[in-house]
Amino acid sequence: MWCPEEEKKEKREEKSMPALFMEINRQYGMRCMQRIREIGIQQGQMPIIMIVYRHNGCSQKEIAEWMCVTPPTVNVSIQRLEKADIVCRKRDDKDQRIMRVYLTENGRKIVEELQQESKAVEKVMFSNFSEAELCLLRRFFGQILDNISEIPVNR
Repeated sequence: MWCPEEEKKEKREEKSMPALFMEINRQYGMRCMQRIREIGIQQGQMPIIMIVYRHNGCSQKEIAEWMCVTPPTVNVSIQRLEKADIVCRKRDDKDQRIMRVYLTENGRKIVEELQQESKAVEKVMFSNFSEAELCLLRRFFGQILDNISEIPVNR
């Protein structure tokens, strides 16, 4: 008897490792992005929000450098995030030319909510793994990251 789940599993075993990584990333991203869109945040704004969350008070120039984009690109997104009351900008006390970016209270609440959502997805994602398997998986992922970082980006 034909079973679509069995067929999916068989095809999964035929996929290359990079294809499996991409599929996991896509599936995880779809589930996380769904909630982000519900809140009204655009996909491209999420990296800025997370940078400001981790480095509250960073400059727009620093954000652009971390994201490998131009400062005007960051400026447009920050303006939208300001209108949505997620971030605010303030001039640097020592150098008035520098604009510092801070999360608002609303922005912090959004990040905390999204982190909870991400943890819930992660919990389901790894629900059938033992602690030992998760430990091994983390070690394997770390090794893969170490290995791939050995490959030059610009060939």
